[in-house]
Amino acid sequence: MAERLLAALLVCCVLAPAPSFAQNAPAEPPRAAVAGVPWSALTPRQQQLLAPVRDQWQSLAPMQQQRLRRKAERWQTLPIEQQERASQRLARFAAMTPEQRALARQRYQAFQQLPPDEKQRIREAFRRYHALSPEERRILRERFDHREPPPKP
Repeated sequence: MAERLLAALLVCCVLAPAPSFAQNAPAEPPRAAVAGVPWSALTPRQQQLLAPVRDQWQSLAPMQQQRLRRKAERWQTLPIEQQERASQRLARFAAMTPEQRALARQRYQAFQQLPPDEKQRIREAFRRYHALSPEERRILRERFDHREPPPKP
């Protein structure tokens, strides 16, 4: 599970759309949702857990609301460390612009389509990057930002 969390963070540069606490969840039959759930209809615990997306709640599709509600229900079964990590990622995701969130989702989906060996290569590169000192990461980012774009075929 930690591997998947790291991969999502790498691809999204964020918490990826909260998949970090959706792992190993029991299968649940899809529920038909015709209308979204008002924020006031959530339990106090759900409101507390979903607070980072409160401002966007009414604009979320009913299926997104439903998915987040199920995740909030499963939240309490996670170890504290995973809860904190997922909470931080959800807050970062909620702070993104709609364009940034869309890009994060696209990158996550693209990563999921990669072959396992390519995913593993990216995960290893991510681990090596985060093992660098903050100064080394800054230098590497600057070098990456100033490189020439690859030629178009």
